[in-house]
Amino acid sequence: MTTPPTPPPTPVTPTPSPSSPTPVVLSPPVSTKLGTFTQKLVMNVLEVVDQVLYGLMGPLGRTVFGSIQDAIAIGIILKLPGLIGEIIIGKDFSGFDICLQESPWGVSRYACFIIVASDFLLWIVLAGRIIGRFWADLKDLKNNP
Repeated sequence: MTTPPTPPPTPVTPTPSPSSPTPVVLSPPVSTKLGTFTQKLVMNVLEVVDQVLYGLMGPLGRTVFGSIQDAIAIGIILKLPGLIGEIIIGKDFSGFDICLQESPWGVSRYACFIIVASDFLLWIVLAGRIIGRFWADLKDLKNNP
């Protein structure tokens, strides 16, 4: 009586340890020389900052790095409503007190309220994202010492 052949062992792929940093994800491909140069320059700077923060703070450094990137992106977005108001209306709206100085029957008063309110809401979003990331990281550090 013969026994059936045993299947070959399946190769085991090593899983990275939870303490090893995740690699920096590359951006989409570029086609111009200036785009290639810019991509290499930015990715080299980001990689150094990522490695320094990870070396100093471990996984919490990734949270700080992501929060800094969020702050830069939302900071740029935060300037857009004011820039649009400056270009279209020709006035700089930086607070609700300035809005009250405008004519109550003019369009610029309502535009001012919209621009200042959108800036305020973007700051709330930024603060919420940063607090949420740190809260999740602290809970993760508590569960996985």
